[in-house]
Amino acid sequence: MLGRLFKLFVILTIIGVAFYFAFNIIMSALVHSKKEVVLPNVIGKSIYDATEELSNAGLGLKKDGEEFNQNVPAGVILRQNPSAGMNVREGKLVRVTISQGGEMTYVPNLVGQTVRSADISLGYSTLLMGEVSKKYSLKADKGIVLSQDIAAESSVDKDSVVNIVVSDGPPPEGVILMPDFVNKNLEEAEIWAARCGITLNVAGEKISNIKTNTVLKQSPESDTDVTDLESVSLCLSVA
Repeated sequence: MLGRLFKLFVILTIIGVAFYFAFNIIMSALVHSKKEVVLPNVIGKSIYDATEELSNAGLGLKKDGEEFNQNVPAGVILRQNPSAGMNVREGKLVRVTISQGGEMTYVPNLVGQTVRSADISLGYSTLLMGEVSKKYSLKADKGIVLSQDIAAESSVDKDSVVNIVVSDGPPPEGVILMPDFVNKNLEEAEIWAARCGITLNVAGEKISNIKTNTVLKQSPESDTDVTDLESVSLCLSVA
């Protein structure tokens, strides 16, 4: 009984080994029957263009991963494996790493902050403070941010530069700044204009639920230097 089992085991082992070698021979023949092609360079190309080019060469594409890259747009190939120029068999899968573009962040609202506070806010958002310009202001104390050149809540690349304009305080004697008359009564604007020798160009607009002679819009905007202007424009609510 044991002898028969041993003989059966030997026969099955021989069949298994023969099958293994026959399978390897067949697969090797199939592989070597495929012609060799030169692997094209797909770095810097979009995933669509790379797939098409590799397909035309009888090759396949497999995405190996994605990485953030400030200098390469999203969807463009950063690396390939094997390298371009190598001789490979048709049917070879080329592994690629694709750019996700620059890592994005939101711009904080800096208006109303001090320069130091604004710098800290930008740092938390992985942004950089750029040029700090100054201008006289009637509406903000000296050292307070008046405006920024990338709007708050905008989505930008990390390490982007945000320039700001900071109040230099009230203007010196001889410099006239446009006050903020919006939502104020015309009489206040008339007193200012008379004192500064500036003519008011007034237009009316019917707006319900707003008191008559309330300033709706003005030109130029507040804090604009109007020293050399002869007139400014106001739009008022009228009955």
